[in-house]
Amino acid sequence: MGRRSKKTRVASLHDERYQQFIELLVQRRKASGLSQQGVADALGWNQSQVAKIETCQRRIDVIELIRLADVIGFDASRLLSEVRKAMIGAGEIIG
Repeated sequence: MGRRSKKTRVASLHDERYQQFIELLVQRRKASGLSQQGVADALGWNQSQVAKIETCQRRIDVIELIRLADVIGFDASRLLSEVRKAMIGAGEIIG
């Protein structure tokens, strides 16, 4: 399996669907009352790592999503279901 070019990976950060996903993640963090620093401290990260995720400068993988969900206090699978439903509604995937 070949690696995608850096240009392709960076372009995917600017995908509207990815940005919507991150906005949902940020909404959940704010609703929990946690700051970026609080999330970073709980994960053993730097605050800048959380900021880069929240500003779509850095992608997260599924393991990081699960860890973020545990710290923030939401069900990662529900968030993914919301994103999937939005994509179905937009005709991007078949339900």
